[in-house]
Amino acid sequence: MPRIKISYGSHSQQFGHLYVPDSADGPVPVVMQIHGGYWSGQYGLSLGTAFAVELARSGVAVWNIEYRRLGAGGGWPEMSADVKAAYDAIPGMVADASSVDFDLKQIRLVGHSAGGHLAVWLAGENDVFTRPARVVAQAAALDLASAAERGRRISYIEDLFGVPFESDPDLYRSASPQHRLPIGVPVICVTGEEDLQVSAKVSARYVAAADALGDPVALHVVEGEGHDAFLSPSTESWRLSRELILAEDLLTPNMSR
Repeated sequence: MPRIKISYGSHSQQFGHLYVPDSADGPVPVVMQIHGGYWSGQYGLSLGTAFAVELARSGVAVWNIEYRRLGAGGGWPEMSADVKAAYDAIPGMVADASSVDFDLKQIRLVGHSAGGHLAVWLAGENDVFTRPARVVAQAAALDLASAAERGRRISYIEDLFGVPFESDPDLYRSASPQHRLPIGVPVICVTGEEDLQVSAKVSARYVAAADALGDPVALHVVEGEGHDAFLSPSTESWRLSRELILAEDLLTPNMSR
């Protein structure tokens, strides 16, 4: 499937790949995809290419973004600015490059692992051109502060922020989806029962807290699969994520879990 590379900023990491359906009867939903990889420059948007192509073949436009990462342009200030800039580029330069019209009332976010963190964080931001219609958070790192509040130090989270928790606890909490509830945007958490990198308990705790505060949320725990299952087309995690992203009328304020 053809892809269109679009730069949303001047830095070499500020770009994305746009995939669109071959044809459409009318405006199509837009999926912004955010890859994971410990927020590290060792990993790139190619992690999401296969999934983006499948989604586009299924009838939606997909904006698979790159962003400045640790060792590749910056830390939290840069990457948080980049995901917002990439999102706000959708109705302008991204739409202009598309051969099909966008339904800007149906913008959906999907992110895996660290990308899931960024997707849910972005959904909680108000100073964007529109709020997303839903987020599918795949094995997402949704709590960046609770462990530090208990005195536990996690090196890759400290690398993300550039300072230890005790130096700037408000920074950690402001970037942690668990600590920003409620956000008012539907979030569907999909996680593997055997995930050793981001425990399924992380998603379960987020969903319980969000539900208690009235946010529309759902939790799907996939038996027998782990963290990287979302990257393989043969898995239930992939199939379920695809179904949740593409569903036309899935989410209500009282989503079942």
